Amino acid sequence: MERASIIARRYAEAYFALAQDAKDIAGWRDQLAGVVEVLGDPEVSSALVNPKTSLAERVREGMKLLKGTSPEARNLARLLIERRRIGIVREVLTHYDALADKASGVVRAEVVTAIPIDKALEKHIRDSLRKQLGSDVETTVRTDPTIIGGLVIRIADRVIDDSLRTHLQQLQAALA
Repeated sequence: MERASIIARRYAEAYFALAQDAKDIAGWRDQLAGVVEVLGDPEVSSALVNPKTSLAERVREGMKLLKGTSPEARNLARLLIERRRIGIVREVLTHYDALADKASGVVRAEVVTAIPIDKALEKHIRDSLRKQLGSDVETTVRTDPTIIGGLVIRIADRVIDDSLRTHLQQLQAALA
């Protein structure tokens, strides 16, 4: 795992632990998403990492932008600004979401299809995955015409590739 990802995971774990203690995981997530929206803006992030501006001034400006955000989210933002780690703020949110999913028993799956699918088929796929995995499943569906047909399902680090493209590649390799 890349160093920035490890650092982002640690921030997310600490922030998530506080959210669990407060028993408001969703509310804290919303606050963190607000921080990501502000600090993730390219103009804001470049201003907050500008070495020509003093650290105290950068922190002050960052806190002004986050007025109305919870003290805990502002504190996380302040730490990221002070330690020059604004670039990992989106990844902190990604890790936070993964921790929230794990705590609630939700599994996220990305379903790739060759053509757009309707809601009924998406629900059928989600129900099938829920039955196979034994937990609640949130699906994200996207289309990729290069798979030609079939499905590619990604769940964490697991891939179920039943695409026509893969079957053709396997057939070509077997005939070679």
